[in-house]
Amino acid sequence: MTNVTRRVARGAALLAAGALAVGLGTAPAYAAGPATAVTPSSGLDPAGQDLKIRGSGFSATANNGFGVYVVFGPKGPDYATNANAFQASKWVHKGATPSAGQDVMNADGTFDITLPGVKAKYTDGDGKNVDCLKTQCYVITMAAHGLPDRSQDSFTPVTFTGGENPGPGTGNPGTPAGTGKQTLSTKVGNGALTLSLDGDSVQLSAAKPGEHSTGALRTATVSDARGTQAGWSLVGEVTDFTRAAGGAIPAAGLAWSPSAQVVDEGSRGAVTPGTPGSLGAPRTLASSSAGSSGGVFTAGAGLDLGVPAGASPGDYTATLTLTLS
Repeated sequence: MTNVTRRVARGAALLAAGALAVGLGTAPAYAAGPATAVTPSSGLDPAGQDLKIRGSGFSATANNGFGVYVVFGPKGPDYATNANAFQASKWVHKGATPSAGQDVMNADGTFDITLPGVKAKYTDGDGKNVDCLKTQCYVITMAAHGLPDRSQDSFTPVTFTGGENPGPGTGNPGTPAGTGKQTLSTKVGNGALTLSLDGDSVQLSAAKPGEHSTGALRTATVSDARGTQAGWSLVGEVTDFTRAAGGAIPAAGLAWSPSAQVVDEGSRGAVTPGTPGSLGAPRTLASSSAGSSGGVFTAGAGLDLGVPAGASPGDYTATLTLTLS
């Protein structure tokens, strides 16, 4: 039985997609359509019993002669696509060499096989407990190799001693015997208010005296994990632009256009970008008001430096400092 079960698990992709509803009436052993006669089909030993299965009305040549899978388990809505649901399986086809996982289908569409040691209770390949005393289980046939031909399907109900009136074969292991509750708890500690930058230098565009040099501030990320919703403010201040050979461009010549957004939408935080303007004095890049400051946020700004008409040529540098409080 172990080998058979593993074969089913490995062949999950072979079962056909798109199951259709099929009637559950038991067909005669020699009916014109596909049918199976199962011995015994009732009063089985729950601890395990061999099932002898006589099939008739099948086609040995249909679907390229691939034959059928004969399986045991519940008839769930995904019976034709979920090989893991079944306890036992055999592939029955005209070219089979009889073994634990295969058996022969005769030219007239009949076969005689055995599914050994079928039990009332088992754990399927998905880890679900199946109880055929509570859920109706069947010997099921279906086209092999994942073919969507539903004309080879048949369903023969099987019952065990102690489970003569199982519920419908929904694929679920019956109604729970009871319920229980557990109280879950955890402790959330205080975090910190932090600032990080995605770089420490900005190269503005080249410009001639009287023109504008432009660029963009490197993105600043603010994380407020304090849990206090106390609010915060991110303020920028810049020095004059100077060159090694002397000369300066005043800090007031640099203007910015701030932008800001919430990164962690689940925090329900809010952020407000600062107003555009000159950095001749400290200016707010972004802020979050008390009551909505928790979460993760990003801020940036477009930069525009007006180069005075009398500026000397050369490389100018300045330091912009961002302070979070």
